[in-house]
Amino acid sequence: MTVTDFTERLKKARRRVSHPEPPSKRSSRWLNLATVVVALVFVLVIVHLVAVLRDRTVPALVLARDVGASQPFTESDLATVDLVPDHDVRFVRASDRAAVIGRAPAVGLQKGTLLAAASLIPEGVPGPGFQLVGLRAEAGHRPSQPLWPHAQVCVTVLPQAQPCNPPSPVGNAFFARVAGVGSPDSSGAVVIDVIVDSEHLGPALAAASGSVIISLRGA
Repeated sequence: MTVTDFTERLKKARRRVSHPEPPSKRSSRWLNLATVVVALVFVLVIVHLVAVLRDRTVPALVLARDVGASQPFTESDLATVDLVPDHDVRFVRASDRAAVIGRAPAVGLQKGTLLAAASLIPEGVPGPGFQLVGLRAEAGHRPSQPLWPHAQVCVTVLPQAQPCNPPSPVGNAFFARVAGVGSPDSSGAVVIDVIVDSEHLGPALAAASGSVIISLRGA
């Protein structure tokens, strides 16, 4: 190091000593640092609370669109929303979605309504505008796989069976919804309770006194 370099460094050191950084600037720097730390802690707390609440939420069913009274629910009628369970709020969980499809509300429900078990018509009860009819189906006149509640079926009366072509059946055929299935008798025949609307009540009552063929919709 030359004498000139040493002299220049000494001058700079003296200037720093003779002109120290103002206290206001140091205070402002610490204040800014403290503000950043507090903001960071606040963000971490919010993230933690969101994570805790998310762990506590459960998926629930809500109406994706308006559904009228006694109108069976379809897949597109239902949506899912996350809720924090509350003992004072009764709702149907999204895990029960399959059991809700085919059921109907006792009153009209609007889009966005949280679905509750109390708003559903009890299973096996047809509701206003519908009737429950028992049909006897011989072995070979029904699907080989077991029928289940809420299954959509086509019923046609023998001996003149008519095809169930959508959107509506022809002749003595009609659409229905399964409410329950009895046990086979000694001949293998089974009584199947179906729910029909008033429009198809006549063919359904005629079918109840005769022999029918029952097929699954879409099968």
